[in-house]
Amino acid sequence: MTQLVVAIDVGTSGVRAMLFDATGAALSKAYEEFDSIFPSPSWVEQEAPNWWTTTCKVIGRMMSAGPFDPADIAAVSVTNQRETVVPIDESGRPLRRAIVWQDRRTVPQCDRIREAVPVEEIYRITGLTVDPYFTAPKILWIKEHEPELFKATYKFLLVHDFVIFKMTGATVTDYSNASRTMLFDIGRAEWSGRMLDALEIPREKLPDPVRSGEVVGELTEAAARRCGLAAGTPVVAGGGDQQCAALGVGVVREGMIKATTGTGSFMLAYSEAPRLDSQRRLLCSRHVVGDAFVVEASMFTTGAALRWFRDNLGVEECAKAQERGVDPYDVMASEAEGIPAGSEGVIHIPHFVGAGAPYWNPHARGVFAGLALGHTRQHMIRSILEGVAYELRTNLEVVRSLGLEVSEMRVTGGAARSEVWMQIQADVLGVPVIRTEVEEATALGAAILACTGVGIFSSAAVAAESMVRTRQALEPRPENRAVYDKAFERYRRLYAAIADMQWN
Repeated sequence: MTQLVVAIDVGTSGVRAMLFDATGAALSKAYEEFDSIFPSPSWVEQEAPNWWTTTCKVIGRMMSAGPFDPADIAAVSVTNQRETVVPIDESGRPLRRAIVWQDRRTVPQCDRIREAVPVEEIYRITGLTVDPYFTAPKILWIKEHEPELFKATYKFLLVHDFVIFKMTGATVTDYSNASRTMLFDIGRAEWSGRMLDALEIPREKLPDPVRSGEVVGELTEAAARRCGLAAGTPVVAGGGDQQCAALGVGVVREGMIKATTGTGSFMLAYSEAPRLDSQRRLLCSRHVVGDAFVVEASMFTTGAALRWFRDNLGVEECAKAQERGVDPYDVMASEAEGIPAGSEGVIHIPHFVGAGAPYWNPHARGVFAGLALGHTRQHMIRSILEGVAYELRTNLEVVRSLGLEVSEMRVTGGAARSEVWMQIQADVLGVPVIRTEVEEATALGAAILACTGVGIFSSAAVAAESMVRTRQALEPRPENRAVYDKAFERYRRLYAAIADMQWN
């Protein structure tokens, strides 16, 4: 069997296509952006056909970089931005623009969902809190504001589902994506009759849920002509981007956890069974590995806090970076490294757009505290790096309270390029921090699923052990433990003191 696979990663701002072999080596890749549309300040939409058009473009560029023979491709799999939804008719034509996960128009629908089903029951069934983030309120908004379009809808598809449909004609979703809709019973791995009945959403308007890593069809002649691959190529169900990223860094057994830090941070812990939090601080969804689950914490502004500093206060760092021909973030990390652990008392809380897990406080704001005349911009930079680590530790302690022991943290995203930052995380968290060789972990996760689907490996876990290559672990430094334990307690007390403050 030919052992090359294609991974398609349809993110929020663009599509990445990557060609992998069965060792996990990336042989070729291409990326192209697409636009979002903002009908009003808090509304975010996209043209679903652009997902497919862009996918075809990047596959073509990826293949031509070889050149590679389409006959050598064993399978294709897809990973995606989660929660975004588009209604289609029976021919597959989108009936309106997709409503993107970032869209916040559905606050009234969330109120109605809470009235229809107690939030404790929603969490028990779906593993989710009630928030505009998820898919169900988006569908309910269409039902209430565009009733004729709702009636005409054949299927409501997520991004993964739409691309799979364009490839194969099949209307399916995978468990990991379905579990982000607020309509899926994560324990039974099926659409929840209770949620669908309460919201009056017909089951037949939803795609069929399947396990990640299952072959769901073959590339049609029409799709093959569009994207430049061979007709008949197996198409394998992929999964949500965060679950695929966890697989792509090898989170395939209990005791393992990953954190992806870009604009925000997403921390996912592996669990063999559903782990629900009585206080609903963390979410629980299906993993893309077998019948496993992930306990997830979403933090909204982590890397974005460092970017804020760069753009507003980092004039000198940007000038040094330009002079040296390096990235400003490298200069900032170098300057932070020169400040002692604990930032000599400076604390940063990175809640620029409210607090995500475990607080779920939309009124929270970013704070620098403990500043004295002897402190510098370098202290502020290091305090940002440490503040993000304190956020991760806060959520890690919740994960442990649910009975999940954590032996290591695997990291991905832009922040993982910084050894300084990752060493700070190891010191604050008290566990080894492990980076992997392939930076595009989300795409690698989809590739692992593709390999599993066509039998190159017996399971996603076995495939990950062969395809994920780790770098040397960054071990916690004992000399910093007491400093960070004390600073973390100060961080918690500071947040508690200002949590109820209204800043507007």
